[in-house]
Amino acid sequence: MRRIVHYYPDAMGNSGVTHALWTWARAQAASGAEVCVLHAPSSQPTTAASFVSKDLGPGLVEKSVSHRGRHRLARWPVGLDRYLGRNDLLVLHEGWVPSNLVAAAAARRACVPYVVMPHGVYEPAWTEYLKPPLSLRRRLERRLLERAAAVHVFFDSEIAVVRSLAPCASFMTIPTGFDLPEERWTGGGGYLAWVGRIDPINKGLDVLARAIARLDPDERPVVRIQGYDYKGGIACLRRIIDELAVREWVHLDGAIAGAEKTRFLQHGDGYLLPSRWECHSLALLENLALGVPCLVSSVIHIARTLDRTGAAVLAPPSDTELAYALGRLTAAGRDIAGRGRALVREAFNWTTLLPRFHAALGSLGLQ
Repeated sequence: MRRIVHYYPDAMGNSGVTHALWTWARAQAASGAEVCVLHAPSSQPTTAASFVSKDLGPGLVEKSVSHRGRHRLARWPVGLDRYLGRNDLLVLHEGWVPSNLVAAAAARRACVPYVVMPHGVYEPAWTEYLKPPLSLRRRLERRLLERAAAVHVFFDSEIAVVRSLAPCASFMTIPTGFDLPEERWTGGGGYLAWVGRIDPINKGLDVLARAIARLDPDERPVVRIQGYDYKGGIACLRRIIDELAVREWVHLDGAIAGAEKTRFLQHGDGYLLPSRWECHSLALLENLALGVPCLVSSVIHIARTLDRTGAAVLAPPSDTELAYALGRLTAAGRDIAGRGRALVREAFNWTTLLPRFHAALGSLGLQ
């Protein structure tokens, strides 16, 4: 079995990508693989203590690699090939960054195959944030993807998105798994919950606030938004809430984690995920695993799976559709609560997913 080496400069930080990376690394190590996580030096202690700790367990190690460049999006590793062995598989996370291009070149020098796990960064809406020179960046990214042993996507619906940029890329499709917790949803808190990175546009929080505003005041649910700031998203969302005069119903609070977050989700009357685009929300899986009734954007990749199983209420990320769907969530509540947990148990358990991962590597000649 090959050693699996994950490389992500911000692996010791706090983000959805970081969480997914460590979820994969821990599951792979637990299955018997030797796993290493390479990252840039961190000047501050990690804030992601819920999924990164000094006690990594058997088979899993992390190492700091020297980097050049100061800005997060303009850093690259120095001498990464020194950390790679001939029996390794390098996994690169995200995309559109020089660090991945340099890491892929290091892998080629070390005669090591690499896989790219993009975490949704090739979505058309996401690429609108790219800075020039766009044509050069697209050529470099296409080369990165097409020289990879595979692009690891979480849902088949992502393949067309990536192929529009890299037509000759190869793919493997395995979603991120989630362990069922002992805790279960209770409800009764008198609010609907949201947690995560506060990016009003990507996460559809602006649309959610407008949906609340469309309802009659006596029909409006209380929504509690708990999360961390992303590029001024908190200030932006506060302005929207104030302009719509819905501060009484839409509460914007700080980030929470660990047992406090679990209690917050358990006691909520439902969970909301109105994203305009989303790759693979671990926050959603956490709620489904708890048995929380969920209202989910119908345009994100996991929506097809949810629709087939009836595990959530689905609605497009528009204020009129969400306003109507909020009522459906209240009515459907406990009827769908168990379906989400069953879906996680059957389709997102590591016992099923890790053999699929190793079988995909075998089909690529990487075992």
